[in-house]
Amino acid sequence: MKKISWQALRSAEIKAAKANRHIRRTIKCDNGSLEIVRKSEIKGLVKKRPVNSHKGTFGKLLLIVGSDRYPGAAQLSTIAALRSGVGLASCLTTYNCALAAAVSAKEATFIPCPSDDEGFLLGDDKSISVLKASLASCTAVLIGCGIGKSDSTLRILKAVIENADCPIIIDADGINLVSSCIELLRKARTKVVLTPHVAELSRMAGVDIQTAIEQRYEIAKRISAETGAVVVSKSCATVIVSDDSECVCMYGNDGLSKGGSGDMLAGLTASFCAQGIDVYSASKLGATVLGVCCERVSRSLSKTGMTASDILNYLPKLFKKIERA
Repeated sequence: MKKISWQALRSAEIKAAKANRHIRRTIKCDNGSLEIVRKSEIKGLVKKRPVNSHKGTFGKLLLIVGSDRYPGAAQLSTIAALRSGVGLASCLTTYNCALAAAVSAKEATFIPCPSDDEGFLLGDDKSISVLKASLASCTAVLIGCGIGKSDSTLRILKAVIENADCPIIIDADGINLVSSCIELLRKARTKVVLTPHVAELSRMAGVDIQTAIEQRYEIAKRISAETGAVVVSKSCATVIVSDDSECVCMYGNDGLSKGGSGDMLAGLTASFCAQGIDVYSASKLGATVLGVCCERVSRSLSKTGMTASDILNYLPKLFKKIERA
């Protein structure tokens, strides 16, 4: 079987690699081989739904997302979680964001908290106490989408990392916050998933963006080794690295090059973790589901005209195909 080097993922050859993703099983890289994720794996990873199940069967996800400035991040991540099978989704956010998000995410519950002068969550003692009580009953927690960077949101992130006993998914501003205190991740009592795009990866590694592009696999591998986290390095070929496994997902296209795509991936991954899927498999499943949906939506709506909401609306159709398979 012909193999291509990791470096090819940064060149025009990625087009050929994506075209042959159903044929190739691995991609050779400097430290071994990366498994190529296949669409056929989705069915085996999605949790089966027993006839006598109830909402508690599929977990409870706590989402610490959104702010007065970024209410859309809360909506997209929460709806992505709800449309991917989680039993309960509870969103801890600012009062104004909760009011906005409740309009579209009707099935979620909300824990409204005060905001600071910038419109971000206020990490006062009362909010931290509410957060800790919420953590006690959830099966996964997502933090970061649209929460902003402030001393208060950093305090909230620290409280999550130090108190959560369930998987923690950190995205967007959560990654930007932890980049200045990466050692904080070593205090986690549970598994952590990081979902950085290239710019966020560069901040975590303390390198410029070009270096992060050129050494994306190596940097993701190093951060995973140093922190014990699963690192989902997002790009046209998404690399997923854990302490003992690694793979590359080639599904998706430039229709994802728009605001909201990362929020959806975070919501999907967190939903799968909340349902009891291990963090590495949940990361692989989240990237694959998002990529496959993107490709199918773009065929009918175009990569130029599609939005994140279009992908959200297609999710039930994809899961219907999985249930029938």
